[in-house]
Amino acid sequence: MKRYFVIYNPSSGKELAAQKIFHVAETIMEIEDVEFTFYATKKKGDGQTAAIHGCENGYDMIISCGGDGTVHEIVNGIMKSSRKSKLAILPAGTVNDFAEQLKMPKACANFASLILKQSFRTIDVGKFNNDYFINVVGGGAFTSIPHNVTVEAKTILGKYAYYIRAAVQVPGELDNTHNITYEIDNTQYKINTLLFLIINSAGAGGFKNLCPNAKLNDGFLDIVIFEKTNNAELLQIFTKVFNGQHITHPKVHYYQGKNIKISSDLDLSIDTDGDFGGFAPAEISSVHNAIELLVP
Repeated sequence: MKRYFVIYNPSSGKELAAQKIFHVAETIMEIEDVEFTFYATKKKGDGQTAAIHGCENGYDMIISCGGDGTVHEIVNGIMKSSRKSKLAILPAGTVNDFAEQLKMPKACANFASLILKQSFRTIDVGKFNNDYFINVVGGGAFTSIPHNVTVEAKTILGKYAYYIRAAVQVPGELDNTHNITYEIDNTQYKINTLLFLIINSAGAGGFKNLCPNAKLNDGFLDIVIFEKTNNAELLQIFTKVFNGQHITHPKVHYYQGKNIKISSDLDLSIDTDGDFGGFAPAEISSVHNAIELLVP
């Protein structure tokens, strides 16, 4: 009998996460003889602890039901376990960046069908110092926006809470630049940086083509760096982001690498999968073929 361990965030998706995953489980159990165990997170770190428990106790698959933060914690738990369960992601958060890159179904019936189908893909995971990330590490302008949106605002406004916060912060963020040294596979670059993103998939923050050459299983991370620029050039860059043509702009630098080191002249906070991850200096690397992931 297959055993599935569900880790869900009860405050995700306007507090509908539990309802979604219970419906999925009910649908599957009407068709197959499987075991579901449920765990509701209560505070930061619960997802990682629960995922370690799920792996060490031999569950076939861990199902994440929440947003990017829930997925991030579960991935850390899987990566820090001696035995690695497979992973499935039911997007139920305010923002579901990684799940959207994978085109994961949000409808309960479609997600249940996906579990029954059992189609898996082995993907890479990023490592940030001693922790892990599934999709993106970033620093510089705008990366603090998710940290300043309250749970209450997300529950009431959904993803629009982020847009409102971004509109408030934009004027000050455009002057938020850092002189950053990047060492990518032993080659060094010094760039006065507005924003940098190191991405495992092709996109983040609702932008699907930030790193148009990225692949989830190529052993590389993709790095896009937006250099300090004037407002007119920044507008040019922004209009090209949607189709991936921004990487041709002279103030945008695009690299691929397996091992990256970052240091800055000033205090530089770094975001991992939408949460505060720490400060530079930092070492970031790709862990090739790290997790088996349920995919459409």
